[in-house]
Amino acid sequence: MAVVTCADGSVLTVQPVPVLDRDGVPYEVTLRLLRDGEPFGEVGERCGYFLASTAARLRAARAAGEEYPESSLEAGVRAWAVDLRLDGDQTWEELQRYLPRDRELFCFRARDPDDLSTVGELRASLEVQPTWTGTGWVLRCLTSLRFWGAGGLGARALLDSDQLLEFLESLVQDFAAVGARYEAGEDAAALRRPVG
Repeated sequence: MAVVTCADGSVLTVQPVPVLDRDGVPYEVTLRLLRDGEPFGEVGERCGYFLASTAARLRAARAAGEEYPESSLEAGVRAWAVDLRLDGDQTWEELQRYLPRDRELFCFRARDPDDLSTVGELRASLEVQPTWTGTGWVLRCLTSLRFWGAGGLGARALLDSDQLLEFLESLVQDFAAVGARYEAGEDAAALRRPVG
């Protein structure tokens, strides 16, 4: 079960709810957020594939000696450049100064398009956290996992790369337990849609 302890001491539990096809077979998930065991919101209609690929990208980055993978925005810009037959690295270098500096890994909101934006949200972004050591500042990159519920309340948890990977892998296992399995190859590019 994907569980995170938040900065305020509350506990966020993320449960996958299967999305069923016409035959009643699970093919994707929506996320149910629980705060201290109480329903808090539902977000991320059909988000399982994206989270499974984020977990695969994080695993691949860790295997390459990096703490975190490139952001979704960076991955999107690089893919766009390749589609236009441009150099992905050069395009990213040129465009990144015009783009937001926060590195967001994912953001899921209320699951229905006509829901109010405050009904629920789960967002993970990378933040540089400075810590004063007495002799100087130490900068550490952490994941800020923020979530908002239907009542307008929110909380956040700070996760290091290991904790984020544990959280994501737990989610992917939970997806499989409700019938939405994702096949992963050696890297994120080899991740395939759910199998059923």
